[in-house]
Amino acid sequence: MKRSILLLSGLLAVCFACTKDHFFNVIEPDQTSYVIPGETFFPEGIAYDAKQGFFYTGSLTNGDILKVDVRTGTNVLFAPGSAQDRMTCNGMKLDAKGRLWVCGGTQNKIHVLNPDGSLLKSWDLTTFSATGFINDCILDENYVYFTDSWNKQVYRTSVASDIPGEIDQWLTFTDAQIPYASTGVNANGIEMTDDGQYLILIISPVGKLYRIGISDKSIAEIQLSTPVTAGDGLWLEQHTLYVSRNALNQIFPVALSSDYLQGTVGPGFGDGLLFNTTLAKAGSYFLAVNGQLNRRSGPTPPVLPFTVSRVPIP
Repeated sequence: MKRSILLLSGLLAVCFACTKDHFFNVIEPDQTSYVIPGETFFPEGIAYDAKQGFFYTGSLTNGDILKVDVRTGTNVLFAPGSAQDRMTCNGMKLDAKGRLWVCGGTQNKIHVLNPDGSLLKSWDLTTFSATGFINDCILDENYVYFTDSWNKQVYRTSVASDIPGEIDQWLTFTDAQIPYASTGVNANGIEMTDDGQYLILIISPVGKLYRIGISDKSIAEIQLSTPVTAGDGLWLEQHTLYVSRNALNQIFPVALSSDYLQGTVGPGFGDGLLFNTTLAKAGSYFLAVNGQLNRRSGPTPPVLPFTVSRVPIP
């Protein structure tokens, strides 16, 4: 009986991992760096299909999305921004159906693409807020959640059906719960705990993390040993949260308590990163986007070519 219970527990753990990552066998990246063509591409978001060995990244300047082979480094245009009324592209995630969910940034839109790159559906969120900054997203087998860096809210829609429904203004909060600055980027990266009970989001300028209960919408600040300022993309692995800190050009691990209310920030890692934005896990590596968003305007041009780096996870 004990052996049967252990076997069942192991199978359940494998099934949960499959639900979260949508694959059993991970293809690891062969290249240390991946060239993103274009002198003004400025990549930001990333999503990795570890079963097929491709990652997707999108442009902040024209909304184009590339598909890149992690074995050869070759890339193709997966979805043109101009043809899909997408002027900019931020965070993105793949769901279990192979559809790509795309945050429309300051265009205040959300897009979902079919596995062939065609547009399945898009939402214009000006019906909720005249302006908005849809920055990042996270999903499970039921819902996908979106941060808005300008408005104190989290959006949600279903991923379970073949044709997604309407966008729900799932959570609104106050400055007393999660303080927002009047200008600039506020809520940025977002993650979900492995048990599906909580969302974790980061407020970039002040480096604070917040835990949001999915069932009751409770909000609590995660008490950190030190702020993770300039935090951008997030990746949660059990109770270790990895924070991509763009202005510091490194990735920092945060060891979280069992209730996700305390966090100890560890030393940064990642060599040669350039204003790294979002992350995707590829086996024992991260794929880190060198967005160089600090060089979009001003006297200092970006370092060309744009790249996505393979970063060993300590």
